[in-house]
Amino acid sequence: MEFKKKLKTRLYLAIAYILIGLTTIISAFITKTSNEFFSSFGFALIVIGIVRIRNYFIITKSEDNLKKQQIRESDERNISISTRAKSFSFTLYIILSGIAVIVLQCLKVTHLATVLGGTVCMLILIYWISYWIINKKS
Repeated sequence: MEFKKKLKTRLYLAIAYILIGLTTIISAFITKTSNEFFSSFGFALIVIGIVRIRNYFIITKSEDNLKKQQIRESDERNISISTRAKSFSFTLYIILSGIAVIVLQCLKVTHLATVLGGTVCMLILIYWISYWIINKKS
């Protein structure tokens, strides 16, 4: 039953992706933002949401599919690979963003460097808080 609850949460997140994507596209249109990034970003979120909803229905279509997916997700090797990939992605993002902040600062693109630096600091802060909470629960 716990796994079905996890899948439902993923379904709700997929719906949230679609809503955020639609909101991004609509707000870019309303504000007449000519930057194509917002439309592309919104469209990408919508596509991700649709794919995740499709996956949800494929997994929950039959009890056999549900059991296979649960086994895949509870396999220790897959969990280890997923955890290592997340850790590597986090570390790589922090390093590349730090380098980008330095380069942007040297190019005197201070506003973008400040925003990127702020996101790096926020991500590290979220990591520390998450680590502290998970450590207390364990």
